[in-house]
Amino acid sequence: MSRPPHRPRPPRADGASLAIILALLALLVVGVTGCSKSDVRSGAPPLKLCGVTFWTGAEGIGTTPLSTSTRGMPSTPAGDRLPATTDRDAGGPPPRVVSVSSDCSRGRTVVVSPASSVRVRKVAKDSDGHVVALSLVPAQPRTPAKVHIYAYDGTRPTGQLLTTVD
Repeated sequence: MSRPPHRPRPPRADGASLAIILALLALLVVGVTGCSKSDVRSGAPPLKLCGVTFWTGAEGIGTTPLSTSTRGMPSTPAGDRLPATTDRDAGGPPPRVVSVSSDCSRGRTVVVSPASSVRVRKVAKDSDGHVVALSLVPAQPRTPAKVHIYAYDGTRPTGQLLTTVD
C-alpha cells in the first residue's frame, strides 16, 4: 500500500493572531460602510432620509429620483430656489418626495420651477446645508401642479425631473 503524500497542517491561530485578524476585519467594515451619516430609506411610512422624517398618513410613500439628463437645464444658480414652505397637511395623496442626492454626505443646489405652484413641506440637508431631498405639495390643495426640479453640484448640472405634484 502506498501512503498519501504528506501535507503540512496549517498553523493554528493563537490569541494574538486572532486579535489582529479581528481588528483588521473591523477596520475593513468601517472603511466599507464609511463614517458619514447613513442614508436611511425606510420602506414603510414614515419615510426617513438623512435623519429627517417625512410623515404622511398614506401608505406607500417613497422617493422620486432625478434623471441624469442635463439637457436643457438653466444655468447654474447662485443658491437654492425653493418654493415657500408650509406645514399644513394638504390631505389627499402623500407629498411628492424628491431625492436629489444618492447619500447624505453630499447635497445639491436645487431649483424648483415654477416655484409658485407648489410648497415645500420638509427638506433634508447635508452638513453644509445643501439639499439632499425635499417633499412638495400643491400650493392649492387638491390642484395638481407640474414642476421641474433641477439639481447642481457646484457649477455642474447633475440631473432634473419633470413631475406632477398631486
